[in-house]
Amino acid sequence: MQVELTFRHIGKSPSLEALIREQTDKIQRFHDHINSCAVVVERDHASQGTGGEYRVRIDLHVAGKQEIVTEERAARDLLPAAVRDVFQRAARQLKKLASEQRNDVKAHPAQDTAGVITKLFNDYGFITTTDGREIYFHERSMVSAPFADLKVGMGVAYTEEEGDKGPQASTVRIVDARGGNRSRAQIPTLG
Repeated sequence: MQVELTFRHIGKSPSLEALIREQTDKIQRFHDHINSCAVVVERDHASQGTGGEYRVRIDLHVAGKQEIVTEERAARDLLPAAVRDVFQRAARQLKKLASEQRNDVKAHPAQDTAGVITKLFNDYGFITTTDGREIYFHERSMVSAPFADLKVGMGVAYTEEEGDKGPQASTVRIVDARGGNRSRAQIPTLG
C-alpha cells in the first residue's frame, strides 16, 4: 500500500508521524486490496490565528474503484486521539466493505477457480491454475486458514482478479489440505 502523509499549516511532528505510520500498518489487516492511503493533518484554515481546530483526514483507495474517506477534528493537544479515532472509523468501513465483497463472492460460487499452491514465500505465494498459469496471492488473501499453515501442493479455491502487475488471487480458501494427494473431484489435475 502506498502511503502519502501531508502536514498543512502545521509543523511536522515525529511522534504524530510515527503514530500515523503505525495506524496505516494496522489498517492493512482489514482489506486485502488497499492501493493507497493519503493522510492529511492540517490546521483548520478559519482558525489559524486563534490556535483552534485541526483536522485529520484519510483517503483510502481500494481496488475495484472503492474510496473510503474519514475525517476527525480536534484541538492540537488531542491530535493523537483524533488520529486513532479516524483510523478506527476507516477500519470499520474497510471491514464492512470486505464483508460485503466476501458475501458477493459467496453468492456467486461459479466465480471460484481451483488451483494448487506451487510456491510459498514469507507473506505471499503462487497458485498454478488448472490451465497452467501462475497466479500471485498475498497472505491477506487467505480466508480459510492462516498463511503459516499453507504447504506447497495444497489445493485451493480462489477468485481471480486483475492486480497492479497482472492476475492475482483473492479470497483464497484451502480445498484440499493434504498437499500432494489431491482428490480429482476437488482439484483437477494439472497438465
